[in-house]
Amino acid sequence: ILDAREALQKGLLSRVVDDERVFEEAALSAERICAGAPLVARWHKQWVRRLMTGAPLDEAERRAAFDFLATEDYREGLDAFLNKRAPVFKGR
Repeated sequence: ILDAREALQKGLLSRVVDDERVFEEAALSAERICAGAPLVARWHKQWVRRLMTGAPLDEAERRAAFDFLATEDYREGLDAFLNKRAPVFKGR
């Protein structure tokens, strides 16, 4: 079993915070997730649950991994990035 610092060194974590800042950092992380595209958050949850089964992806699942490219939110996010502005996601 690894402690937090060792897990960070091995690249398993993106950051480590002191115990007294855990709830603050969790709230900030939740805010970042909520500010993102809602479809992406939903798809990430589905993918994590699916990948936890350990079964290989079938062809339909591999194709579905690219469905985001056809969404309005993807186009909005790309346009916002290219034009250096905050995106306005609609969940479509």
